[in-house]
Amino acid sequence: MAKPSDFRTLQVLDRFRPIITKTGADYDVLRLILRVKFQMDQRRVPTIMAGRSKSKENKEGNQYVRSLWLYALMGAIMVPFVVWDTGQFMLQMGILFGVLMFMIMTSMISDFSSVLLDIRDRNIILTKPVNARTVGMARAIHAGVYLVLLTGSVTAAPLIAGLVTHGIGFFLLFLLQIILISILILVSTSLIYLFMMRFLDGEKLKDMINMVQILLSVGIAIGYQFVIRSFDIIDFKVAFTPEWWQLLLPPLWYAAAYDWLFAGNGGVWIYTLTALAVVVPVICLIVYVKLMPSFELYLEKMAHSGQTSSRRRGKWDRMVAKLFSRSTEEQACFRLSASMMRDEREFKLKVYPSLGLSLVMPYIFWYTALQSSTWAEFRQSSFVYTLYIMLILLVTVVIMLRYSGQYKASWIFRAAPMSDENILYRGALKAFLSNIFIPVFLLNAAMFTWTFGLRILPDIAIILLTATALIPVSGKFMLQKPPFSQSFSVAQQSDGWYIFAALPVFALLWGAHVFFRSFSGGVWMYGVILIVANMLLWTLLYRVKKPAVKSAVVI
Repeated sequence: MAKPSDFRTLQVLDRFRPIITKTGADYDVLRLILRVKFQMDQRRVPTIMAGRSKSKENKEGNQYVRSLWLYALMGAIMVPFVVWDTGQFMLQMGILFGVLMFMIMTSMISDFSSVLLDIRDRNIILTKPVNARTVGMARAIHAGVYLVLLTGSVTAAPLIAGLVTHGIGFFLLFLLQIILISILILVSTSLIYLFMMRFLDGEKLKDMINMVQILLSVGIAIGYQFVIRSFDIIDFKVAFTPEWWQLLLPPLWYAAAYDWLFAGNGGVWIYTLTALAVVVPVICLIVYVKLMPSFELYLEKMAHSGQTSSRRRGKWDRMVAKLFSRSTEEQACFRLSASMMRDEREFKLKVYPSLGLSLVMPYIFWYTALQSSTWAEFRQSSFVYTLYIMLILLVTVVIMLRYSGQYKASWIFRAAPMSDENILYRGALKAFLSNIFIPVFLLNAAMFTWTFGLRILPDIAIILLTATALIPVSGKFMLQKPPFSQSFSVAQQSDGWYIFAALPVFALLWGAHVFFRSFSGGVWMYGVILIVANMLLWTLLYRVKKPAVKSAVVI
């Protein structure tokens, strides 16, 4: 009999006791572990609720549950794809599942990876007679419960729209596929982490898991681009064109069932995609349950951090700091900021996906253009201006320079004998410029030069000078407090408005570039203007006051 104070989730879980017991887990112990975990979750603030006032955060109750209405509001954007009466179920449901899996996977990475990889309770639980399968099952159910709540909230509006528009059959199929998608995402993520833990340990393991999270974020942001490109428009009608690589796109697996059952389109390709939607999650789940004890065993490696040598990195930071900064104070701030950006995993998880997107987004536009032109025509086009997309990276990272997982150590900024606080801002911004922006920019610049030829080198220089001029301006507007002095838990979701506000500025700068490019010598004239602007902006916006010279007192 469940106690009145029990969580409703545990009361529902009691109905599945026989199934859980068959996996080899001790249900009574598992239930007790979950009860404690859910109780501790009352304090956890999800990413989407980050930045809300402290008075709201201190209310009793699970803050994640309180945030579900926001996810439900976000899920409403998928309703048009359900009620869209075109008969092209493969297209509309493929896009819907692409958006849905993108939202679930990003939340999985940001909110639930820490749950799957949490080792803080091992010293308490594993000192008791608890088997690894029970601990692993509790870990998976803990993350799975919140994933189900998230998925249910996001899909509530599309489910109701599907029931009203297409009937009970559509509703039940949609519900089944939501369950399969949740299983696929949770289990596949866990298996990827297990694979990493199998071959790595200590700091290398943590770095690799961080890199996997970053690659997943980039991959799911780009992957759904290929969903749309699976269709050709012929005489204003959408036609699905089978290709082998579509077997690697889960959104199309789940869309295929609607094309078969509701549009009457069959064929080997549709049947294969539909089978993958069921078979892959089930196989992954079976494999994960069997490997669950191994997951707990390998997770122990997370507790052991190996020694990593930073001597080479320190020498490189000193050399670059001397190149970009004159004063020894600014060089120290530069090296500190460079170390934070390179070594802090939470910062990398928030920022590095933007680096990946900035690298590949221009080429997505290229792919679209190449569909309607030849390679020779494309090389003579003005698509070099797509490099301006990288300016979005600039604003995104400068915003994140506020935050750090080690923000409590920011008191040292006040204690340090700096002559002027602007030195700290300049050091951080220059570290971002040299260690993050310029390397990523040069990678794209090399690819652009190979594609469009040496004729675009002046244009690339103009875009780089534009970016370096925008960095101090962005810092002045968005860094109101010293860098790395705020917790990621207070990162405002509304920070995104900075990017939208910057888009007209980017368009204006692109227009100025095109204008000066239109007459002879204009690019060189614009380059001189930007060089002068860089000198003035970096000097005036972060002017360092010279310390007053005090006369000596003779005693």
